[in-house]
Amino acid sequence: MKVKEVIEALKPYSDDPDMRRVIRMTWVYLANNARHLKRGFDTLLGTFEEVIGEKIMSTLVEMWKAEGITIGEAKGKAEGIAEGEARGRLLNTLEVRFNEVPQEVESTIRSMTDRIALESLLEHAKECKSLDEFAEAVR
Repeated sequence: MKVKEVIEALKPYSDDPDMRRVIRMTWVYLANNARHLKRGFDTLLGTFEEVIGEKIMSTLVEMWKAEGITIGEAKGKAEGIAEGEARGRLLNTLEVRFNEVPQEVESTIRSMTDRIALESLLEHAKECKSLDEFAEAVR
């Protein structure tokens, strides 16, 4: 089986994380097209597991979960930073325009988690005529 020979030839490179990813993706491709293999599937699976040194499918699922968690954490962190910046710009604008921010308004702003709403309120803070007008919009 030529595929088996190719995979076995990759074994010396299986310690390299990038190469392991290539080997895993090769497995995914072949596993998704297994109907073309018809025979030798178990042998091929055994070869992949031997080359990588671990159970393929459980490792793939764990790898995909870890990648998803990492992406989710990065996205959440970026959104949190953007939200914090929008909140800071809004409070700063109110302080500059009106010299103070009532505790009730500040508490409401600090509890907000929607960056788009915070940015909308920032535009309103720049245009409103008074702090009372702004406070009404926040309620």
